[in-house]
Amino acid sequence: MFKRTALLILVVLLSVSGLGSQAAQAEGGSIFYESRPDEVALYLSDIAFARDTVVLPVEQDTRVLLPPGTYVNTLILTENGERVHSYRITPQSVENSLYSSYAGNTAYILSWEPIDSEAESREVKLEYLLPGASWTPNYDMRVIDDSSVQMAFFAEIRNSALLLDEATVYLIAAQVDLSQQVDQQAMMQMNQVAVGYADTEAALPTMGVGTLDLEYIYPAGQITASPGDTVYMNLADATLQARRLLVWNAAAEAQVDVIYKVTNDTEVPFAQGIVHIYQDNLFRGSDYIETTPIGSEGSVTIGNMPDIRVHKSASQEYQSGTLDDYYLNTVVLEVNNFSPADVDLMILDGWVEDAWEFEFSLEPERQPDNLFRWEVNIPAGESLTITYHFKTEY
Repeated sequence: MFKRTALLILVVLLSVSGLGSQAAQAEGGSIFYESRPDEVALYLSDIAFARDTVVLPVEQDTRVLLPPGTYVNTLILTENGERVHSYRITPQSVENSLYSSYAGNTAYILSWEPIDSEAESREVKLEYLLPGASWTPNYDMRVIDDSSVQMAFFAEIRNSALLLDEATVYLIAAQVDLSQQVDQQAMMQMNQVAVGYADTEAALPTMGVGTLDLEYIYPAGQITASPGDTVYMNLADATLQARRLLVWNAAAEAQVDVIYKVTNDTEVPFAQGIVHIYQDNLFRGSDYIETTPIGSEGSVTIGNMPDIRVHKSASQEYQSGTLDDYYLNTVVLEVNNFSPADVDLMILDGWVEDAWEFEFSLEPERQPDNLFRWEVNIPAGESLTITYHFKTEY
């Protein structure tokens, strides 16, 4: 861990060299310095966790200028590994702050009396949360063919709060909040989940990648940045295997989606984020990819198939004159392939609750998530019709 040592000068107010990125000053027997983190953890939400460690002389009152906007109620202050139980937080004019030209938030001065010690120096550690620094997973995916893509994974680090001088930075793939638990679920489309995933063996992250409540930690190394800077850092760039699927979710849509199931064969997990998609040297749009562990598949929808027309119709007829009256329901699924090539198509439709006596012109696979699933091949220029019936009370 990078540590800085402050020297006490009692005669005149003097900036101390050898402090790394911060300046420590002595004022009439007390020490004053501006906190700048040695280590920072950045999250997907607008909260950063900062750790600042410095070695100071003993038996001197200390004042520390915290970065503007610091959530002072999250401060953890220790001396030589012991928690300091009494300290004071005072609002400070930004006139003397090196941060003042970068942030409009309130700056605070932390002060406390040192813990009695026989040592010649004391290690002071400050840990606190503050807004203004976060990161966003950023992907671009170039479609090579139906079975492979080029995927680049960048971390977009936005900083409007901190002066970082070779600070060790960790990227946490999690949303956090000061007052409540935050839902981490990615915004996936129903089709991406319904088509399922390939069976793959579980894989462990490489050394240096950890987890936090099932989310991932990416060590970003040492970063130097000023407030207002945006830093881009590549985490992965590789050609990956993929499965191209054509899917018609008849229960929800009147179009055929093109979904790429991309296998993450890189050395880092993919955090949930936006993927910018390119094909045939053109931008095709953007989609959301879910959290994708090493060795598993991530889902990216890149558009739809205009040459495949689909239509669903449903009718209901009341049946009486029997011991039990009921409604006879008829559903017709029509697919027309106007493309010049044969297509393999997955058709999904909802399983009606409280229905019975299903009859199908083409038997489907019944999925546990109340879906019927057909996997069909439609030759170029031809059509396919699937009809099924069922009974309901209403």
